[in-house]
Amino acid sequence: MTETRPHRSDVLRVALAGAGMISHYHLTAWSRVGNRAKVVAIADPDRAKAALRAEAFGIPAVYTDVADMLTAEHVEAIDIASPRETHAQNVEYAASRGIDVLCQKPLAPTLALSEALVRDVGSRVRLMVHENWRFRPWYRRMRAWLDEGAVGDLLLGNMALTSSALLPDATGKIPGLVRQPFMAGEARLLIAEALIHEMDVVRWLMGPLRVVAARASRSIDSVKGETLSAIFMETASGAPVVVTGTMTAPGFPSRGQDRFELIGTKGSAVVAGTRVELLGPRSDSQEFDFDEGYQASFDGVIAHFVDCLESGATFETDPTDNLETLRLVEHAYWAAGLHNPNVGP
Repeated sequence: MTETRPHRSDVLRVALAGAGMISHYHLTAWSRVGNRAKVVAIADPDRAKAALRAEAFGIPAVYTDVADMLTAEHVEAIDIASPRETHAQNVEYAASRGIDVLCQKPLAPTLALSEALVRDVGSRVRLMVHENWRFRPWYRRMRAWLDEGAVGDLLLGNMALTSSALLPDATGKIPGLVRQPFMAGEARLLIAEALIHEMDVVRWLMGPLRVVAARASRSIDSVKGETLSAIFMETASGAPVVVTGTMTAPGFPSRGQDRFELIGTKGSAVVAGTRVELLGPRSDSQEFDFDEGYQASFDGVIAHFVDCLESGATFETDPTDNLETLRLVEHAYWAAGLHNPNVGP
């Protein structure tokens, strides 16, 4: 499936919403698409933060308001990396002006709000969700093995994210909150902010999933939301899939790395941190650098966005695809008894 609406200039003119921690990785990725695109404006309520990013990446225009930026600037696309509660509003601003959108996950804080946003945007503009975990190079390698038939029919998936991000380090600081302070007040934390990535990866690799059961709890008082969760799912063929996570594991790194075991009838594919292995009659393995792979996932998302805008091809993480991941997240909270998105465990 392709879209035929062409772009209006040879170099894609891009605006960026948000100058927080994650914007550095977005801007680095934009700098790597060469002369195909240029970020020409950035907006953040904290003008000083936006100005620092603008100076570092040669962005000519700085704003404190996204709507003002989109009114004043001639841009053809916006990259939304602002807080999740602003996503829907910023997507609407762009859609009303005919500006194509790349929006950080999630589209909105809840499934219902995300579905309403997708309905409202419709086909007015092209909309892609920035769900970058599946673009990590070790998962792309695993996907290639699956496509080659090296794993066979899928029998079991077991994914775990374990970190100490919300425990004080040797200096007494909490690394996860230093890195992303907003997490302290999120009623939906571990599943909505972190495990959403793992659930998307598993769904992408194993096909449609449904939630069978879930458990979630908060093990510390410094945050509002859940810090421990186990989600039990199954594939369309009934293969069991388990996704677990914690952000309060003593002795583990503060920046958690996945362990994923995918068992099939012909072989097994395993990710342990940044090492991916194919086990069985056919064996293979590859080791990646974490920091390089982390940035590569942003590079992959943004290059894909530009590629698809140029070619008219369907986005890999278009709204139809991403709503399926958001549906799993919502069902996990309901299965865990956390029905109110504003109240933590």
